[in-house]
Amino acid sequence: MTALRDDPRVTPFRHVNTVHFDELDPLGILHNARYALHVERATTAFLRGHGFRWAADTADNPDQFQVVRRFEIDFELPFIGTGPLAVELSATHIGTTSLRYRFRCVGPSGESHAHGSRSVVKLDPDTFRPEPWTARWRAAHLTVLERADGTT
Repeated sequence: MTALRDDPRVTPFRHVNTVHFDELDPLGILHNARYALHVERATTAFLRGHGFRWAADTADNPDQFQVVRRFEIDFELPFIGTGPLAVELSATHIGTTSLRYRFRCVGPSGESHAHGSRSVVKLDPDTFRPEPWTARWRAAHLTVLERADGTT
């Protein structure tokens, strides 16, 4: 996989999380299931940066009613111990009702620990059927969209 940060055609969103002791397995390695949580945190930071807040009433943020359809990850190098772990996000597909992110988890020295993709689908809160994203949501994700030719 091409490293997101090393490809000049791609300007991903980057968010630095902290890996804590309670996320480590008995070998002192970041537990595999915790990578998904760090990707979720980065996604939330991206959305907050574009003014999206999770609201009790979905009318205040209709795009928040979404579900993860697929999460795929390839592990490259164990993340050992605690400390900063950056997650880089870009959008590879923005459909009418779906969105696919590509992500990369990067250690403090720039080493890639894992990469993958996360797909979500927006749902109507009453029918649980797919529903189109708002124009505001689409515009936010166009800022990190990788186009078919690899440019952003």
